[in-house]
Amino acid sequence: MKHVLLIALLFSAGMVFSQKEVDLKRRYRGYYEGTIPEYSIQSNGELHFVSSTPISITIGADVIQVRVGNNEMMGTYEVMFKADKYYLLDVDIEGQLANERIMVYKWGKRLSRDGMFPQPISTLKKVRKRDR
Repeated sequence: MKHVLLIALLFSAGMVFSQKEVDLKRRYRGYYEGTIPEYSIQSNGELHFVSSTPISITIGADVIQVRVGNNEMMGTYEVMFKADKYYLLDVDIEGQLANERIMVYKWGKRLSRDGMFPQPISTLKKVRKRDR
């Protein structure tokens, strides 16, 4: 009886921890653009205001390009999980200490980017090649 219980426990643990890798479908890849809303930063006791900035994100098969203003950054992404309404991407940008989170919505051709603190969440819309 002990052996059956042990085998069942090991089998169930293997099923729980073995999760298949999720890929971002091709229709959700592409070029997205929008703006980062204005926000404020407190530094050295002074309040600094940062104006809104254009942002564009290009999602490829396994790479991602983020352009904020005139700065362009490249990196890779991994689909953390697939929910009913969105995919959650964990984006690793070269030279950044922390990863960014991007939610690619299944409906509405949009995504939202949770940037580095204190940047607010920004919403971007998918743009077709002929409309760029």
